[in-house]
Amino acid sequence: MQRSPPKHRHDGTSPLPLGMDWSPPPKRWEGRNTIWPHNHQTGWSYCVMIPSWIVQADPGVSNDTFLKSVVFYRIHVGIQSPEGVSSSHGVLKRFSDFLNLYASVKKTFPKKDIPAAPPKHALLRINSNRQLLEERRRGLEEWMGRLLSDIDVSRSALVAAFLELEAAVRSSFQEWNQSTSDVIAGPSSSGMFADFPRLDSTSQSVVSDLGSDIAFDESTDTGDSNIIQSSKQSPIITHVRKTSSESVGSDASSLRGSEAASVTGFISNSILDGSHDNDVSSFMDTSCETLNDAQVILPMDQKNKLFRLLLTLQRRVVTGKTDMEDLIARLNQETAVKEYLNTKVKDLEVELEVTKQKSKETLEQAIMLERERVTQMQWDMDELRRKCSEMESKLKFEQNEKTRVESENTSASGEKELLVQELEAKNEELDSVKRHLEEVEKKSKSDIKVLVKEVKNLRSSQAELKKIANRYSEEKTELQRALQIERQRWKDTSLSQKKLLHECKILRDRLQECGVNLFSEEDDKLIIENSSVGDALDLLATSDNRIGLLLAEAQLLAREDGPTISDTDYNSSTKSAGLNTASMNGTNANISEEEIRKAVTDLFIDNAQLRKELNSITRYALRLVAKSSDREEIEEAPQRKTVLNRFLSS
Repeated sequence: MQRSPPKHRHDGTSPLPLGMDWSPPPKRWEGRNTIWPHNHQTGWSYCVMIPSWIVQADPGVSNDTFLKSVVFYRIHVGIQSPEGVSSSHGVLKRFSDFLNLYASVKKTFPKKDIPAAPPKHALLRINSNRQLLEERRRGLEEWMGRLLSDIDVSRSALVAAFLELEAAVRSSFQEWNQSTSDVIAGPSSSGMFADFPRLDSTSQSVVSDLGSDIAFDESTDTGDSNIIQSSKQSPIITHVRKTSSESVGSDASSLRGSEAASVTGFISNSILDGSHDNDVSSFMDTSCETLNDAQVILPMDQKNKLFRLLLTLQRRVVTGKTDMEDLIARLNQETAVKEYLNTKVKDLEVELEVTKQKSKETLEQAIMLERERVTQMQWDMDELRRKCSEMESKLKFEQNEKTRVESENTSASGEKELLVQELEAKNEELDSVKRHLEEVEKKSKSDIKVLVKEVKNLRSSQAELKKIANRYSEEKTELQRALQIERQRWKDTSLSQKKLLHECKILRDRLQECGVNLFSEEDDKLIIENSSVGDALDLLATSDNRIGLLLAEAQLLAREDGPTISDTDYNSSTKSAGLNTASMNGTNANISEEEIRKAVTDLFIDNAQLRKELNSITRYALRLVAKSSDREEIEEAPQRKTVLNRFLSS
């Protein structure tokens, strides 16, 4: 079953050496008496600081330049014991080591939100600028604090190997051994063991914590040197344990010298067997005791003395058992340390043999190279001798020509002055070219910085442009969908309008057929064409019935819905695209199909009603003609009026 993660630090579950846990670093480091920002009695603690950095130049490069140099950051690992004693250990790491640590921690804890390491400048040489190095040092120190604030990361083997906590613990014990050497040489052992730093209850031994992780074997040369120093200090620890055992023996011998022979038998049988409590209780109840095998009867006045003696012996035996357990535990630790050191010595011997073999091969190669160089030098010497003989012959020839050259020197002095002036001019030109080159280099550096900023801005703007392009593509799809819906709607609307116009034309033709023309216009007078009024009234009734049927059909036509797209779909599509009907058509005067249908049917209904009213007026006029027909026959012919004139006059 997997162990649940710890809830808090110093809870006794840390797998690090001595069960230590990370603590924030103190504000000021004052050596052994440094004040830490927590209670030191909770257990062993360690902190990490990066106070400085150093630069190591490559061979052949001057020390005052940073070109082709390697920067090491000094990591200060502080250790504090439960007694409040502080010690420190130094580690040198490159910036690439911090990046490797970040990658390893990220791989080991994939579900954790690991803080990012300080960035690596790709276009600038940070090693050539002290200010940038100082900023990186501060950034690394802050990053280590944030990284180690996670309890699982601070307890991991990666961090322990990176900070070399094993070597830090060994150096801490070495410092303690050196500071307590005077106490070890003292006569009493109880004070010495009281001051010795004890381990936590969770860590059974120093060696089990120091040798639990294989990663510690891959430490640097500094760690190996610390291991050798630790092996040199082991006799001091052995001497401490010997002193403790001798103190126990001296206590036992002093007890034996002060006791009586009869009491010694009682101690061997009762106290060492663990039955001294029952003997003491029975001794208190009776006035006179018999001591087991020794038939000794003690008087009443010796009872208190014997009781105090037994208590003293009991305390010393318990103390001796405790010291013996400590000695056994430390002996086991020493055995484990010895085995670990033997393993390391064997590894070092193997490495030494390999190094010897490599050195031997290197020496042989160097000898071969030296021999080749000596041979080459001999060849060069022969060549130089040949050249020397040639030079001697040339020298004689030059001596012969020297007189001629001296005569020519006078003439060449003028030319020499001219050449000197030309040389000075060329030197000035060379200096100006060098200055121009330096200016160009400075300008190129500034241009590189500007280009870096522009690249970053372009990368950020690229993401924004991608978002805008995606948004525009979505709007385009919405607009296409809205356009398709609008086209379908216009198509349906045109079909429905054609159908409406066809139906209205049919209804108009039928309405025209329902008309009854009973009058004829002659000389600005209306004359009834039909002689029979009853027939005219029947025609008007038939026309009214047909007009009523046409009105019913017109009302049904007004209520009929065409096969158009629903307004909900159209409005949702136009809203999602950010458009409306006015922006699509360029005007706000769009008339829906329902309004057109309603207007046309209203016109038809009004026309039909007008026809119906006209029929009613005609019917009324005919009735008036029928009533006044007899009276009209009596009247004179010139005074006779038309039906319409009578209707209008009435």
